[in-house]
Amino acid sequence: MKALARFSNWWNTRAPRERQMLAAMALVVGGFVLWSLWSWSLAERARLARSLPAAKARLAAMRDDAAELQRLKHLPAKAAITPSALAEALGASATAHQLTLNFKADDASVHVTGSAPLDEVLNWLGEVLRDHGVTASRLVLARDGNHAKVEADLIPSVQAGR
Repeated sequence: MKALARFSNWWNTRAPRERQMLAAMALVVGGFVLWSLWSWSLAERARLARSLPAAKARLAAMRDDAAELQRLKHLPAKAAITPSALAEALGASATAHQLTLNFKADDASVHVTGSAPLDEVLNWLGEVLRDHGVTASRLVLARDGNHAKVEADLIPSVQAGR
């Protein structure tokens, strides 16, 4: 109450013309503040209206991803491919790429040797690593001009801990 009494006392000590000017300034400042808030509110509403469809699309995509994740969690694990079956698949893949490589399967991996054009070998290796689910435990490429000598040990990814 003291602050209100002090303000009232201060206000009453002002001349009438000064009080009118102070009241007019308070109205102008208050009006400016209200107009600023209203303008900001309109701008934010417009921004939110523009971003809402994209946010809804992202939410729908996240929900789809979550549903797909739940579906994948309930799928049985893939059976481990044997190195001999992997060697056959890799041989077919190399033949399809017109590469003459040798494949030898042991208990845990497939040993690949041979020589072929470097670009073709790199394309084939990238495809094998991506599509056949293998991990290279050892990979040696020795470049000889446009050709490369290949020595690799490839492990089925289930055995590699993926």
